[in-house]
Amino acid sequence: MRVEHLTVEGFRNLSGVDLPLGRRFVVVSGDNAQGKTNLVGAIYLLATLKPLRGHRTRDLIGWEADRAVVSAGVSHDDFVRQYRIELEGSKRTLTLDSSAVRDLEPYFRGIRAVSFTPSDAQIVTSEPKIRRAWLDRAAFTARPSHLYIVRRYARLLEQKSAALRTHSSGAVLDVFDEQLAVAGADLITRRLDILDELAGPVAQVHDRVAGQPEQLVMRYRTRVQGDDTAARADSMRQLLGDSRADEVRRQRTLVGPHLDDVRMELDAHAARSFGSQGQVRSIVLALKLGELLAAHERGDQPLFLFDDVSSELDASRTGRLVELLSEVDAQVFATTTDPSQLRAFPAADTCQLRVSGGSVVATDV
Repeated sequence: MRVEHLTVEGFRNLSGVDLPLGRRFVVVSGDNAQGKTNLVGAIYLLATLKPLRGHRTRDLIGWEADRAVVSAGVSHDDFVRQYRIELEGSKRTLTLDSSAVRDLEPYFRGIRAVSFTPSDAQIVTSEPKIRRAWLDRAAFTARPSHLYIVRRYARLLEQKSAALRTHSSGAVLDVFDEQLAVAGADLITRRLDILDELAGPVAQVHDRVAGQPEQLVMRYRTRVQGDDTAARADSMRQLLGDSRADEVRRQRTLVGPHLDDVRMELDAHAARSFGSQGQVRSIVLALKLGELLAAHERGDQPLFLFDDVSSELDASRTGRLVELLSEVDAQVFATTTDPSQLRAFPAADTCQLRVSGGSVVATDV
């Protein structure tokens, strides 16, 4: 998939963006606080329907604007489709080829993105929910239907939590436990599948990015046991039954994939506790590029958005990154304060953009 043309209005500090972008590499340069991240964030919003750096959706609308609009022509399988998202107050409107979007799965078949930002170090160093979110995002990028699995489980979990808070009967809790066991086992299976799919590509990329021999291993940690979905559902039923008294007392569900974790180890040591800053960056970059490599092996090509290359990588890692990205057939958007860092991108297939005060200018024309 490739963004052929991008139009942005009223988004953060960006002003009047209307750009042809069909080249494989797009380098967005400029000083700090000029709007580089906002440009990549507009593409990320279109591809994921989520803000790139944790902003609330209504904060994406510019200070002097009543609404924000991001639209793009995106090519996929030799066909260009028109994606558009409009934000007005708390309202979000999506269109695909000028038709309102009611089913997200067809929308996401043609546009998805893998991103790397400075905050992604938290995947390794922070609490388990950050790693769960990364894993679910990777599973969604591989298979958009994963979104429904996550939402179904979250909805059931909230409904059971409400039942626990209102002291519902055991019969009511039994119904929720049965539904949670089935939905939770399905979610765990899908997470294990994507983790297994990523293991080889992530290890392969890490070997190249790190520049030194270190074995990176990812392990899914859960109390739910079993070798297949049915066995995991049985295990979860048992665990939920055993936890009933504690759950009633604490008014929350104490078993399930909402409590699981992904342990990342370097040479058999927990990266969260023992990884240096450089090692953590290499791991996160391997996770993200591993997603791209796995997608490439599936015949898929999500966008790759790399925000703030200048602060995240030293010269040697940047060089290895450029080599890897040149081998994977994905469109790459990279922001940097120093475009010379990315001069290894092939000039004939690179679009150079300069951002200053929210204005975006192509500098390679």
